Amino acid sequence: MKRALIGLVVAAGCQTAVSGPPGMLSAQLVNTRFEVADHMRASWEMQLSGEPFATLLGYNLAGFNRTLTVTDQYSPDGGSQYVTDPLGYTLAVETYEYSKQPMNNLSFESGAGLSLQFGPLINPQQQVQFPAYYALADRFQQFAAESQAGGYGACPNGTGCPAGSYCQSTFCYPKDAGTGTGLVASPPAPDNPLNPYGWPGLWPVFAEFRSFDPTIQPNPGSILKQNCVLDTGALAYGSAAVFQGGTLLVANYECDYNSLNLPDRDAQVDKTLTPDAMGYATLKQGIWSINYWGTLHDSAGNPITSVAPSDMASVGQPGNQVIGQFADPTDPTGQRLLSGTQGVYLGDIPMEGWQGLTMQEETANKAAFLLGSFLTADGVNLTGASSVLLADQYSYDSPLLYFPAAVQVTEAPTVQDDSTLQDDIFFPKPTSFTISDGSSQLAALSGLIAGFGEAFAMTDQNNPQVGGSVPFLATYDGDPFPPDDGLPDGESTLHDRALGILKIALVDLDRLHFDPVNQVLVDSATVSNGAVTLGTHVTTVELVEAILALRNAYRGLNGTLQLYSNDTPDTQGVASALDTAPLTGATYQGTLEAHLTDLIRAEADFLSVKLVGPSGSVANGYDLSAEAADGSATDIASELAAIRGLLDAYLATSDNKYRELATVVYADLQQRFWMNDVRCFETTAGVTDLMQYTPLRFGFLTGALRQYYKLVASSPAQQGQGAQLLAELVRSYKLVLNGWDDRNEDDVVQYPDECLATGMEMAERALTGELGHPQDEGDRDHDCVKELSYRGLPAALGAELDIRRTQ
Repeated sequence: MKRALIGLVVAAGCQTAVSGPPGMLSAQLVNTRFEVADHMRASWEMQLSGEPFATLLGYNLAGFNRTLTVTDQYSPDGGSQYVTDPLGYTLAVETYEYSKQPMNNLSFESGAGLSLQFGPLINPQQQVQFPAYYALADRFQQFAAESQAGGYGACPNGTGCPAGSYCQSTFCYPKDAGTGTGLVASPPAPDNPLNPYGWPGLWPVFAEFRSFDPTIQPNPGSILKQNCVLDTGALAYGSAAVFQGGTLLVANYECDYNSLNLPDRDAQVDKTLTPDAMGYATLKQGIWSINYWGTLHDSAGNPITSVAPSDMASVGQPGNQVIGQFADPTDPTGQRLLSGTQGVYLGDIPMEGWQGLTMQEETANKAAFLLGSFLTADGVNLTGASSVLLADQYSYDSPLLYFPAAVQVTEAPTVQDDSTLQDDIFFPKPTSFTISDGSSQLAALSGLIAGFGEAFAMTDQNNPQVGGSVPFLATYDGDPFPPDDGLPDGESTLHDRALGILKIALVDLDRLHFDPVNQVLVDSATVSNGAVTLGTHVTTVELVEAILALRNAYRGLNGTLQLYSNDTPDTQGVASALDTAPLTGATYQGTLEAHLTDLIRAEADFLSVKLVGPSGSVANGYDLSAEAADGSATDIASELAAIRGLLDAYLATSDNKYRELATVVYADLQQRFWMNDVRCFETTAGVTDLMQYTPLRFGFLTGALRQYYKLVASSPAQQGQGAQLLAELVRSYKLVLNGWDDRNEDDVVQYPDECLATGMEMAERALTGELGHPQDEGDRDHDCVKELSYRGLPAALGAELDIRRTQ
């Protein structure tokens, strides 16, 4: 059931004063910190609620215009006549991009983690200064060449470059890159000190810190199209739509990250590494890499889906002559293929190809770091698996190894005292790692299991939708990433390292967290003198996160994980990639893959019996020692998590009792948490004057409502419930994220009267309508979310937004 569109054609600038009731709500962003694990968990849910959900609802993604000065504009036929459609716009544009940009902030911009310059695969000897720099710079140049993001191929003899490019240092560069502000510097790094790695201000990390103060000092500036070699696909930077009288309306920071780096990094970051932060960041990097690898592209921009087997090794090679095929857009069956032009490269478009390769490199180095340096046997001393094979073969009777909850990092600068080189050329080097929390946390294992279940799928040739697709086969064929024989046999590959991390984490769920008496995974465990002490508390949120992670790993391991289409009951798929690995000492019969389903069922049963009351109310947790549920007022995260977890348990087991119970909890959510007068969800049951939204709470809100709509409320018999759910979803997005209180309920922003002081989304940039010019006064599209340089904060979620009643 698609929400009816408002039949109002809106002209840019036509906005009227508020005629509805006076404001009843105020908002304050009380904490702007970037909490990585919770933010990435929320971003996972927001991405699934973005373009794919909008498509399911029947929207034409090409019909949304994010360049107008009025927000929420949609043309159903992709033409020039627009209607205002907040639901479609918030899903197809805002939700989607709000989920992507914080991942970019982590991976490329802020520097809030260990520099990829010291990744164990990039720099195994941990060299510093120029040897370290050249290793990283050369890798980026390789990625730029293989995605065609940096130029047009090699010119070893100083000649042979295509029209529109020129030869410099044996490589063909676009003439537009002559100023050094494009994707690849010209002349090549390090001759341009403002762009030493091929993208100005690039600060890549392979291990994300737990949290950081994201305050930045963005330089909006103004940059001409010919000096910004950038292709987004979504916005078409520099198109006629964003030009006015020849002036480009794109902020400088879109093509230059120097002002997006943390200005006082040492003071702003918490130099603590946690498995949940690294795991959930890996999940997001994996989802976006799979998104970017939906097709290859050729030199004319055609979305290549088929390449002759004999040509696969040449894909991505500079100057290659491969001709691929793509679906004829005029064929409604999608069966007829057309031939493209010579030259096929990695990624769906050049920029996303380059970013996707960088994220996959970060993931590969993270996997090597986790297995090689981030394990412990006693909670006191760090160690590593002696080999990838040992990790792949880790079992229930192996000497205990587990991932400690938190590790403190010490870094040292590597800039010479008399050098004028900037810190973004010679990054700080990690010099020591000390365990600061030696416990094992269920949240940590869930993050690793979810994240590396996703990463493994990229390398799995048995997965026809992901690792077995043409784009990934061309990527993991030895160049740029090593191939694998498909077995868990300890090769130096992302395939086998991901399997090693999964094997240790999955086995340790049983060894360190499963209470056999109560048949449930507990939140924490400690190790002392070789003895494991199980905790006695079960938190509803973490129980559900374990269900979601286990299902992601289940689908990843058996070759059925897809980018978005994971909302049908699970099937067996192929044999699990770990079925041939040792499983000695287990207390259960059968395969590890089958055991994952058993664990999901055990978690869902505990949730159903111990945490969900007869009326559908949900407890925040359970004390096993006291044999009692938590008696405190229900947190909305618990209620929403129960819905989300029960629906995923239904998909994992095909047992309809879980879906039926989800409908009971949903009814309780509506009765106890939804407030009709202000059209907002309480965040604590019974507290109606203060709503405290966090990324975790909001992530579960969008995830639970989305899944409930798909699996329950979208049926014809539930049309009224479905319409109400979508209305609550869009209201929550606009109020909580944007800070727009649509007081007269006309679905049009009366600017600025209906804008609260802030929403949880701290700032916006070009992909959601902000172009960084002073005349825009910080809000060009008038959607109540301010632009980056106006706020001095990234396009990311703050840690807590407080919404209060004012009357």
